[in-house]
Amino acid sequence: MNTNIIKTIISGILLLSGSLASATSSGFAIVVDEATYQEAKTEITEYAASVEKDGLKTFIVLDKWGVPDSIKATLKQLYKAKNNPIEGAVFIGDIPIPMLRDAQHLTSAFKMNQITFPRTESSVPSDRFYDDFDLQFKYLDRDSVNTLYHYYSLLPQSPQYLAPEIYSGRIKAVDNGVDSKYELIRRYLRKAVAAKAINNKVDQYLFFSGHGYVSESMMARIDEKGAILQNFPWMQQQAQGIEYIDHKRDKAVKGRLMSELQRRDLDIAVLHHHGDSEIQYLNNLPDPQSIPESIELVKMYMREVLRSHVAKGQNPDSVKLKVSRNLSHAPTEWFAGAMDSAVIAKDSIFNRGLDLFFDDFAKFTPNVKLLLLDACFNGSFHKDRYIAGGYIFDEGATLVVLANSVNVLQDKWTDRYVGLMGMGMRAGYLEQYNAYLEGHLFGDPTFHFTPTVNKIDVNQAMQGANSKLWKKQLSGEYPALRAMAARKLVDAGVLKSSELLDLFKSDRSEIVRLETMILLSQFDNSDFVKSIDLAVNDSYEMIQRFAVNFIAKRGDKELAAALVRLAVRNNTAERIEFAVKQAAALYSEADLIEEFNRQFDKTAFVDGENVGVAISSALKKYANSWRIEEISSIYSNDTLTTKQLLNRIRSLRTSPMHNMVPQLLDYLQRCDKADVQVALLEALGWFRHSYRHSEISAVALKMSNNVQLPQTVRDEALKTYNRIENNRL
Repeated sequence: MNTNIIKTIISGILLLSGSLASATSSGFAIVVDEATYQEAKTEITEYAASVEKDGLKTFIVLDKWGVPDSIKATLKQLYKAKNNPIEGAVFIGDIPIPMLRDAQHLTSAFKMNQITFPRTESSVPSDRFYDDFDLQFKYLDRDSVNTLYHYYSLLPQSPQYLAPEIYSGRIKAVDNGVDSKYELIRRYLRKAVAAKAINNKVDQYLFFSGHGYVSESMMARIDEKGAILQNFPWMQQQAQGIEYIDHKRDKAVKGRLMSELQRRDLDIAVLHHHGDSEIQYLNNLPDPQSIPESIELVKMYMREVLRSHVAKGQNPDSVKLKVSRNLSHAPTEWFAGAMDSAVIAKDSIFNRGLDLFFDDFAKFTPNVKLLLLDACFNGSFHKDRYIAGGYIFDEGATLVVLANSVNVLQDKWTDRYVGLMGMGMRAGYLEQYNAYLEGHLFGDPTFHFTPTVNKIDVNQAMQGANSKLWKKQLSGEYPALRAMAARKLVDAGVLKSSELLDLFKSDRSEIVRLETMILLSQFDNSDFVKSIDLAVNDSYEMIQRFAVNFIAKRGDKELAAALVRLAVRNNTAERIEFAVKQAAALYSEADLIEEFNRQFDKTAFVDGENVGVAISSALKKYANSWRIEEISSIYSNDTLTTKQLLNRIRSLRTSPMHNMVPQLLDYLQRCDKADVQVALLEALGWFRHSYRHSEISAVALKMSNNVQLPQTVRDEALKTYNRIENNRL
């Protein structure tokens, strides 16, 4: 980097600019706290130079005050600059962590009660505060203990969807008990610089499925490999490879997975499993292969349950009796040794071998270059130790990890747009174009592989809205480019819903069809509904699964036929079957049984009569589930306490009872409890795909303008209106 550095003061932020890149190139901001800059100045300077050599002009932003608003203002100014506007940023070291509140609808699954749980748990650590400039927040305060935490509340007048203008990444050190945080950052930056000089094309890919994930559906994983080959069609060649590991491959698959992740030639890995901040949950207890083994596993389970309850202060004898009764009166003698130190140690070693823990990085050197962790909490960067940080700060070659700061939806398209990585796309775009409040990139967001395909300069194409270029790609050879072309053209407002529907019907690629269906969800019209109806018969499991989830969110009576088609199908995949049960609970018995009677005669079951009774009984059971009584009690039961009422209202967020919208809206307007009105308005804001959403938004707008209502109610009403009317991805 040029040693003649320019220095200027902008809003209390010291800005240092490099000069290797051309005046016409995009810019990139390197945000670093003062202490880290002094400790790693050489490495930061070399990293900036390597980024500039790669075609981006760099701006080193020294955070002098530790206030998120000042950093965001500077990034926004750099983004709007006439020359070298930034396309992304990286936060190095102890950069303030926005802890976002009142924005759970911007996550994929996070729904924690903000009133009853501490702020440190019920807020979402998220850098969307920094990279989505349009979002508007009210500053609350700074945490007195965790001083990097800054709490913000999403304002009602803010956009209620995510559309980051830039990509971002975090390089925040972990506490590994050995190295200082500055040494870890220095080591990582040296690794990132070295990687930019390596010619490495994507030709080795691994995907893994842990226990309990997407109902352990084999169909989902079979179809996933097909999608990988569409993203990287050159991997069908002999010298290139796609590896798959299922958790059932071994009693404890941990060693096998770690060994694969240590392969020096491994480029990309996608791991589907459950997780916590310091744990990747891989295996459940192994399936027993004999009666003695079954008995030993039951004994181990009983010992673990006893220890857990005793640790909570419960009476051991009472626990034993209850557990024994729940396990068909298993002998209480099977608890033997539960409190013996040797047995505890043995059980602990066995259980620890089932999962991957943060401490395992001491004997584990991951070399996969790009890792996607489809798990909850593995990206909890607000904590001192988090799994994603364990990967990038290890001595291995891992450069980028995508992970989640809080819990995440299982039915999520984790590797959306990953095929463009094979064309040299910078990793930051994976995070920017599949934005969730909890989703984060850890490491260097400018990292990219050597392009295997050079059809276009994909990084240049990602900037701006070159509709002519992207229209050409709609009929191109590569599915990954066709999918992004559809996204870019919809974002630019130049692709109609009818054109998207035609693309959904005709494209030969599953990933393009899935992309078009998701894009159609922005359009509140019959084209979207038609795509859902068609999608339940698609050959791709994930398209079917997303379609059922959209049926639940939409609730149209005409989609009951599509739902029943899946219910009466003999070989519906496990996760789709699960989704059908969830969606059926949102429909009336009459609608479902009418469709069942119309469709079942056309099926070909061997034992048709008994199967028919079983399916129709199940549909009636789902349609008359506990949800009906629980939700209807919101407006029909005057004896509920406020606590009971609020709990039932919150359940609407995952159970959008579309047929009850008129009654709920009537109750909302006549209710005289502000906290109940706020809760109900917030819950109704989750109905943005509902066929009755216009009724909700009309009432919400009316209430937001009603000066007779408390300001808290008016604010929530405005937020709900904006959530529903601004239907974006």
